[in-house]
Formats: sequence, structure tokens, C-alpha cells
Amino acid sequence: MTDDPRQSARNLLQLDTVTIERLWIRYWAEGGSADLLELDAYVHEALRPPAFELTLLGWATERLQGG
Repeated sequence: MTDDPRQSARNLLQLDTVTIERLWIRYWAEGGSADLLELDAYVHEALRPPAFELTLLGWATERLQGG
């Protein structure tokens, strides 16, 4: 995994490993508060998320990668 969870998430999406919906569900299960559109904007760097939301996204991508 890279240091930036947004890049890791984009990699998963580009490789068709997960859908944005599955990523959002995992992120939400970790305690994330962004809705689906906000998360998509975070992943594609259209919005800057709070630091803790990036942590949650990192946890979600690790779990989806089987880490």
C-alpha cells in the first residue's frame, strides 16, 4: 500500500478490485462520516478530507486488500 490512502483507493478502483460503493461501505463500517459522493471526491482529490477520514479510508483500503 502507498502512504496515501487516496492513491491506494484509486488503484483498487482502477484495477476493478472494488467498486466505489463497496469502498464506501467498508469506509463507513470503519466509522467514516462522508457520504458516497464525498468519499468519491476525497479519493479523487476533489475535496480535502479531515485527517481522521484519511485514516479511516486507509483502514478500509487495507481491509479490502486483505491486509
